[in-house]
Amino acid sequence: MGEANRNQRRKQAFLNEHQWCCYCGGSTRATTVDHVPSRQMFTGKRRPKGLEVPACDPCNQATRQHEQVAAMLGRIYPDGPTKEERSETRRIVHAVGQNVPGLLEELQASANQRKHFARSGVELDGIGGVLNCSGPLLNRSIQIFGAKLGFALHYLQTGRIIPLQGSVFVRWYSNYDAMTKGIPPQIFAILGEPETLRQGQWSVETQFNYAYAIADSRRMAAYFSTFRLSFAVLSVAHEDGSELASFDDAQVHLPGKF
Repeated sequence: MGEANRNQRRKQAFLNEHQWCCYCGGSTRATTVDHVPSRQMFTGKRRPKGLEVPACDPCNQATRQHEQVAAMLGRIYPDGPTKEERSETRRIVHAVGQNVPGLLEELQASANQRKHFARSGVELDGIGGVLNCSGPLLNRSIQIFGAKLGFALHYLQTGRIIPLQGSVFVRWYSNYDAMTKGIPPQIFAILGEPETLRQGQWSVETQFNYAYAIADSRRMAAYFSTFRLSFAVLSVAHEDGSELASFDDAQVHLPGKF
C-alpha cells in the first residue's frame, strides 16, 4: 500500500507540472503518464526512468496495439541471446497474431522478395528469414508509433506541445534499408549525438537510441529513433503542418488522430 501511494503521489506531482496531453494539440487535460517508447519495447519490460510525457487516456489507449507491433518488429534482429528473451519474443509474436489479424501472414515474403534479397548481397548473422515490410497493416502501426514518438520527443526536447495546426511527418526504415544505404545520408548530417535511456550505470543503448535536430525557432525538429538492429523511424515535427507538404510521399499525422 505504501509503494502504491508513493507511485500515485509521483504521478499526481507530474500531472500537476505537466497538465496537458502532448498528443492532443494542448486541448485536453492529461490524466496519465506515458512512457516513450513503452515498456514492452524493452527486454523483460525493463526500462530506465525518463522520456515520460503527459497524455490523456484516449491517446494513451489508442496506440497500444501499434506499440505492440513495433515491439515485435524491434525484436526481429538480432535474436535474443537468452532463452527467456526468445520466449518473450514468441509471446509478443503470438499476441500480435491474436490482436492484429492478418499481420503475421502479411509479413511473409514473396518468392520475388526472397530472390531480390539474395541478390542484394546483404548478410545478417543468424537471420531466420526475409520479411515483407511493405504491407499496409505493418506500415500503419509503425507510422502511428512513429507519430507518437514525434509528438512526445518534441514535447520533451522543446517543452512545446504541437498545436492543432501542427503535425508530424513519419518515414521509417528497415534494417535492409540501412544495409543497402537506403537511408538518406543528409538525415545523419543534421542530427546530434545519439542518446538513450540511462539510470546510473544501466542503459538500454543496444535496444533504443534517438538523435535530434531542432530549428532555432524551436517550431520544427527532426527526431531519428533506432530500435536494436531492426528498424529506425524519422519523425519530423512542425508546429505549422502546412510546411511539411513539400516532403515527397509524406505521411502526415495530426494531433490526437491516432
